[in-house]
Amino acid sequence: MKIMKSLNHNVSALCLLCCLAAAFSASAQSDALFSLKNLERERAALLATFTDESLSSDVRQQKVATIYKRLVDIERMVLRDERITNSDKLLVQKAFANYDLTFLVHASAEKNTQPLTQWMNTLGINANTIAQSTLGYR
Repeated sequence: MKIMKSLNHNVSALCLLCCLAAAFSASAQSDALFSLKNLERERAALLATFTDESLSSDVRQQKVATIYKRLVDIERMVLRDERITNSDKLLVQKAFANYDLTFLVHASAEKNTQPLTQWMNTLGINANTIAQSTLGYR
């Protein structure tokens, strides 16, 4: 009887240990894309700052400089993170397929342009397309 209790206790402890290991593994995998998602948020903040009409040019420059520094660091983290580069998730595949938009700061540095110029060129937006556009609702 004593052996059975000890065996049940060991089996219960082993099951608990396996459950904890599985939970830790799942949380580590879900956090693997955190820096990529953070990169997307920062890139969106940069583009929103570029296009915010309510900001003065001085305030815009200060905000852009701050976000730019963060983006450089986050882009490096994402590019060097093997969990992301080896991932088969759709988010990762699309991010690397659209390198010039996802890694906006690095792509603009490689092409020796400003990030906003890089973004607009990649999307095919130029003075002609803006002049030909019409204001309206979709």
